[in-house]
Amino acid sequence: MAPLLQISRYGCLSLRLDRNQLKWQGVVGYRPFGLAPVGIDASPFQYRPMAIKLAARPDIDQALLNMQVKSMDLLFGSLLSKQIIQDSLDKNYGINQQLRVRLASLPLDFSLGKQRKGPFQASIQLQLDLPEGSSGWQPVIDTISQRLEARDFIREGKSVVQKDLNIDVDFSGLTLWRQPYSDGERIVGGWVWRQQNGKPTRFGIALGDSPMLTDISNKPIELVHPDVMKLTADTAGLYRLGLLNGFWPAPVKQAKLLTMNLSYLRGAKLKKTDWWWMSGQLILEQASTP
Repeated sequence: MAPLLQISRYGCLSLRLDRNQLKWQGVVGYRPFGLAPVGIDASPFQYRPMAIKLAARPDIDQALLNMQVKSMDLLFGSLLSKQIIQDSLDKNYGINQQLRVRLASLPLDFSLGKQRKGPFQASIQLQLDLPEGSSGWQPVIDTISQRLEARDFIREGKSVVQKDLNIDVDFSGLTLWRQPYSDGERIVGGWVWRQQNGKPTRFGIALGDSPMLTDISNKPIELVHPDVMKLTADTAGLYRLGLLNGFWPAPVKQAKLLTMNLSYLRGAKLKKTDWWWMSGQLILEQASTP
């Protein structure tokens, strides 16, 4: 969440308190508004309600965090701009400048889910759409595989049987990685390609679990224009697991649901702006009546 706070270092938000909900909307930016070019209108493409209450799912099913971004540069741009990171990606994994630029432009679906058992408290699921297929990325995947094997991770290739999973989608290259523990081997991650017309087009990556094939097949990575980011989080759940530090205000640490959207402003050149329209809400558990 840190990159989202960095791009929102300047802003003017209106706040509204409605019983157990705190709602906000307004303009935020990475730089002062006085530096904005002529032509940017400090209003969204379309006006919306302050925020719409989302139907809360049962706690057992609710993910800790879900996020979709139109391009990964919004989250990782500052990280990928550091020379030490660039050198490491190039030298150790074969991710050169051309591939870094390609990665930065990709849409991303990110999910952090609870783990009921095993060595991890949570698992990460990532999805990337790669219309050009797997050929340009295979050398990177091979290099990562070699480095994992050198660190004694155990590789397991599996075939996907659609009828067993009730999924009408083709997959290829399902790879799981296991690590020895005192009570046996555990899956610690993996990846898989979803195929369209016989060509791999979507790459799913998992950390702390195996790739969730139903999500990869059914969940589109798309944001309706002018949205550039959508986020929902169970911040109370994150705090209970120690994944949200103690410096956050108490309402954030107690919130059952936090949502936040970023969208383009009128007149802004797509992907070339430092200012956005932000809306969101924080929902606390309803207090019980005495």
